[in-house]
Amino acid sequence: MMYSFESSGSRKPLHAMVIGALVGAAVLFSLGTLPDVPLPSLFQMGAILCATLAVYLTVRYSLRTYRYAIQPNTIVDAEGVEQYDLVITEITGKKMKVVCRVGLRTVDHDAVTVFGRGKTPDDDGEERARLCAGKKVFKYENTPVSPASCYIPIPEENSVVVIPADQRMVEILRAR
Repeated sequence: MMYSFESSGSRKPLHAMVIGALVGAAVLFSLGTLPDVPLPSLFQMGAILCATLAVYLTVRYSLRTYRYAIQPNTIVDAEGVEQYDLVITEITGKKMKVVCRVGLRTVDHDAVTVFGRGKTPDDDGEERARLCAGKKVFKYENTPVSPASCYIPIPEENSVVVIPADQRMVEILRAR
């Protein structure tokens, strides 16, 4: 069995954040050049921080995409059953690199959880915090504000992998 998908969610919130950071940088630079402004260097440093944020968001979320796949592993268990891996591939232009490979035998299938963006910040906050408490979190999402995320706990590594929620992928992760 093999299943894969690429996240194709809307990036409008990302573009709004980048534009907002660039506008903020322009405004702060302009304010720093006014003649009677005390400490213009503070405005200029703020502008540099806003411009840096815009560059970071662009490089981190806009220039790279991820492919998520369930692929057969070369390992066969004692009963002769073929094992599968969750493989996450980072795509930057024409360059592809596997950034995460998790054997599905190590995943806590009962604890695979999908969290959406609720109406209030506290809708899933406590459950998400409990799931991630004391664990290393690896986020492989294409946008800082995704509509729904799948949290995949890996008890052996004391970590959680976060990917965009895809209905078929979640079904496979919960079933194995």
